[in-house]
Amino acid sequence: MNSGLMKPLILLGAMLVVGPAVLAQSITLTGQVVDNTQRPIPYASVGVKGSQQGTATNEAGEFSLRVSALPQQLEVLSIGYAPTTVQVSSAATPVTIVLSANAVALPEVRVRNPEQEAKELVQRASAKLLRHEKQAYYGKAFYRQKTRHNGTYCEFFDAFYDVKFDNRHISGWDLGESRYAVRPGGFTFTNFSAIIRVVLPTFIKNPRRAKLLTPLGSQALQQFDFTLKEIQTSQGRELAVIHFQPKMETTKTAPSGLLYIDRQTAALHRREMTFSASSLLSLNGLPDTHIESDAFRVVSDYTPVADSLTRLASTRAQCRLVTQQADGKIDSTHIASTFFFYQYTPRLAGHAYADVPRKSKDLQQVMARSYNPAFWLDNAVVKNSPLDEQLIRDLEGQHVFRPM
Repeated sequence: MNSGLMKPLILLGAMLVVGPAVLAQSITLTGQVVDNTQRPIPYASVGVKGSQQGTATNEAGEFSLRVSALPQQLEVLSIGYAPTTVQVSSAATPVTIVLSANAVALPEVRVRNPEQEAKELVQRASAKLLRHEKQAYYGKAFYRQKTRHNGTYCEFFDAFYDVKFDNRHISGWDLGESRYAVRPGGFTFTNFSAIIRVVLPTFIKNPRRAKLLTPLGSQALQQFDFTLKEIQTSQGRELAVIHFQPKMETTKTAPSGLLYIDRQTAALHRREMTFSASSLLSLNGLPDTHIESDAFRVVSDYTPVADSLTRLASTRAQCRLVTQQADGKIDSTHIASTFFFYQYTPRLAGHAYADVPRKSKDLQQVMARSYNPAFWLDNAVVKNSPLDEQLIRDLEGQHVFRPM
């Protein structure tokens, strides 16, 4: 990479199981999942009913799913919406699937003391996570990262990983196929996936060493205020939607956001966090650059597993970084990443699941891999929106994917 063209920015700090990557004589179904007002629903689960074959919608609510035959019944799930099943008999045109919002009850109607219930659920969820903190899971995951600088895409990479994780963090992953493209201008994010790994923990073992506080764990009630906003009914369960925000006396970087917790089992189903990224960012070699805005949003979804537990299904992160240089010039950089498990597995033989050090440079690993165009052609796991399809075609045409 030409460092004169790019400014290095270093980060310090559902039904998503599918079958075989390629189905024999498969049929590709495409479509979009929207709500009653026709707004796209991102990251909804779309699966073949009665099987483990499925996918997730992208940020535009679009999906692509391979099936062996038609007709098929598709089951669509998303937190906050009623489960929907539709029968698809033709792949000739994209299908539009409409989800209706779940029935919502205000907490003052359903509970006597909303604030107390919120605290009790947070305590129960934290205790459940701590009891099962040594439970290891394994899976195959896909990661995509895109960066826009002043409205123009300047960096893009995809990567497949074999992952070892628990309910606290991703403890190791092995890099598989990957591809990387870069255009002149903007920032290079050398380790943005650290956000997926570092901000993932639902609780932190040593809060004194944490740069970013999290709203679950033994110190949660001392660090955050919790309020029960509403109760949603979803797939036969009641989800308490709990708003959290840091207490005034909190000095470390702390997020605000929402927790979705099962009222009966205290299992965590979603965590939404918004915070300032200043404590996790370092402008390398640009001492005269001032960060004007650094809004960061991270959403993690969890899918049910045995014994009333949940495990990570996907995490998506977005950051809008606005900087001002010494000459007064304003730069705007928007980076988005998506990480999801497309298959859970047992521990795979021959895999190291290498430790993921906090300061590992994922970009260096990706750039060191050979680019294999044939692997990405019509890949069954990679789900591209029309916008991404056009972007990838443009990058291919400009020959900016690294052939190495």
